[in-house]
Amino acid sequence: MIWDETLTTSKKSLDVLLIGEVLIDVIHNQVTNKTVEIVGGSPYNLSKNLTKLGINNIFYGSIGNDRYGEMITDDVLFYGINANILKTNKKTSYVLLNQTSDSPNPLFYRDADKLINYDENLVNDAMKAKILHFTYWPLSDEPSLSTICSLAKKAKDHNALISFDPNYHKDIDTLGNGLEIIKDLIHIVDIIKPSLDDSERLFGKLSINEYLDIYQGLGAKLTILTLGQDGLIAKYKKETIKMDSLAEEIVDSTGAGDAFWGGLYSGILSGLSIKDSLTLGLLCSAENLKTVGSNMNIPKLNELIERLRK
Repeated sequence: MIWDETLTTSKKSLDVLLIGEVLIDVIHNQVTNKTVEIVGGSPYNLSKNLTKLGINNIFYGSIGNDRYGEMITDDVLFYGINANILKTNKKTSYVLLNQTSDSPNPLFYRDADKLINYDENLVNDAMKAKILHFTYWPLSDEPSLSTICSLAKKAKDHNALISFDPNYHKDIDTLGNGLEIIKDLIHIVDIIKPSLDDSERLFGKLSINEYLDIYQGLGAKLTILTLGQDGLIAKYKKETIKMDSLAEEIVDSTGAGDAFWGGLYSGILSGLSIKDSLTLGLLCSAENLKTVGSNMNIPKLNELIERLRK
């Protein structure tokens, strides 16, 4: 069975290299009229989750020299995250969100996040990484766009798995050609995890199977289409699998997708099957949905694997 196959990773010293946005999620609860500020940004959230799971990773990003930047610096130190974060004279980016059980509807305030440059340290880490992970966010402006494009090709040449979260929003499409950029990159992508909302923003309102065919047709090897409370549908080697959500309690959906990535990578790097790795992703996502924001109390990897075997 195809879903019993594994995704082989190369024998390198760094499990996952993540590059992209680190920012502040300003989350408002409309019922209580209270607002909380939480360090976030999809690849940074994932780096934190992987650190909690004991997965060797490094995160690259950029922030401002301001109060939000200090919050991020304190968060890095508190969680012991291996991060290479540039402090700039721009303002730290932030996102306004309403606390919700559905996909959040964000308002973006961007500045420092795009200032990620292609340098020697980044290139060296790309060459020793088993997995390179990035999102659409750094592809939406320069110089981070050129950095990601060059880095992805370099990592691919050195046998890394290339993973892409196409979290497209028109409001951050600064250059106005986001769809073309995404199409151009997908042909070297091994794993892509769009949500149903991402797909509709990119390609218009189509059926789930049509979305899956588009991503596979563009060259993605494993496509994981997340469906919110309805779980996911994945496609690999022309076969599809539907998996239900494992969430029993939903407080806030912020960061649930990043939690899924953490479980998925833990499974892949542990040599588990694709199906078991997807299940670990769903388990981590379910844990995240119990809390506001992305700072979940993630179980240890061995505990997650024990749950998997039950």
